[in-house]
Amino acid sequence: MALTTVKTDIEGFDALLGGGIPKGSTLLISGPPGSGKTVMALQYTFNQARKGERVLFVSTCELLYTINKFASPMSFFDLGLIRTGVNLDFYGPREVGGFVEFWDYSLGTIMEGQYAGDIFDIVQEKVSSHRIDHLVVDSITSINLFLGDDIERRKKLLLFIGWASRSGCTIIFTAEPGDGEGMERQLTDGIVDLRRHVLPGADGLGVSVKTMEVSKLRGQEHSSGRYLYNISSAGVRVLAPGAGAMPEGETAKTGIAGLDDNIVGMPYGSAWHFDVADATLYRPLVDAMIRETLRSGDCLVYMPSTSDDLLQETLNERFGPESELKGRLAIISPEKKGYEAAVEASLSRLARGKRCRILMDAGALEEAVGPAEAWKAYAYALSQARGKENLLISYNGPGPGYSLFSDIVASSDGAIGIWDYGGYVLLQVKKAPYAKSFEPFVARLEKEKISLKPL
Repeated sequence: MALTTVKTDIEGFDALLGGGIPKGSTLLISGPPGSGKTVMALQYTFNQARKGERVLFVSTCELLYTINKFASPMSFFDLGLIRTGVNLDFYGPREVGGFVEFWDYSLGTIMEGQYAGDIFDIVQEKVSSHRIDHLVVDSITSINLFLGDDIERRKKLLLFIGWASRSGCTIIFTAEPGDGEGMERQLTDGIVDLRRHVLPGADGLGVSVKTMEVSKLRGQEHSSGRYLYNISSAGVRVLAPGAGAMPEGETAKTGIAGLDDNIVGMPYGSAWHFDVADATLYRPLVDAMIRETLRSGDCLVYMPSTSDDLLQETLNERFGPESELKGRLAIISPEKKGYEAAVEASLSRLARGKRCRILMDAGALEEAVGPAEAWKAYAYALSQARGKENLLISYNGPGPGYSLFSDIVASSDGAIGIWDYGGYVLLQVKKAPYAKSFEPFVARLEKEKISLKPL
């Protein structure tokens, strides 16, 4: 039975969460100063109130004046949703429409003696008496200043989270990473880590980026891996890898179900490269793409590695009765001179109104004829794919690196890496125009077919 989820309505975030936050759970948003924790918390707050929900926002590190000053220009901020001094009868009729109630529990307010007592007891009373649906505490790190030792903190936090879960209230905590945050990471139901990284730029200068990762979410299947996000006047927005939508026109498949689901197909007129650094999946991957070509009805121009003994006569033995191509196959040895002319002749003979897939071992080609001739052959095949709506799929097997790798990847629309990792074989989409995710997958051979499992 699926859990009821609360959609955050933060662009791209619900997809990472697997649909939203399980209702009644506690989510910790952890990140350094300036990473957007408060913006994200406020965005969630107003999005819920706009849907008719009651939200209590507790600020423990910023004065409400400061929050209002810097958040009010943001598009999600709605002054009309803010209620102050709300005192609703628990047993009375529910007020129509949602609202945001701000409560200042910052250090300056505490020093002035405006509030006294245990913050968890006070919050619990407010949540109950005001019938709050969502509680946001920004940040839980600052509360540690007002609590006792670690054992007392752990007990109070555990009791509070247990109470909140039973009450059905969904809770957002923000925190800064550090030694004092370990307890919250253990006790909360979900964790979202915000980080800042410096990536190398084309000119050698570092490019600063922000990434988001759902590190834990109990009871919900969520995305793994790091995703770029930005902060604008509209709030936090998670940047989806690729376009994430179906391309215009027909697309071809690789024959690997999980990979095809992720890349949404390979558009005709494009080029793709597979870096197969693991020997286990080299032959099964090639066979999967040949088998899919046979099934599709496309013509196939195949340039295998020197170790591949595939011939027109052995096609039926290798792929079964469905492998009858009826003049749709050309096999070109990588040791053949004049490869460019051979590809041209093969396409002219085979196409006759049909689309062609050019499947070539670029590593074997370079090894056989050298980098210069190999690049000429690849460039010609690329022009035939792009100009005539064919499809070019290049790959290299395991072994020493070859000089054309970076140029071929740069020229390709899509790039997929396959490598060994401590006994596992990992497959990851490195580049693709319509990819849904750049997360790595565990690849396995099951009944001679490649299957992918998310990490």
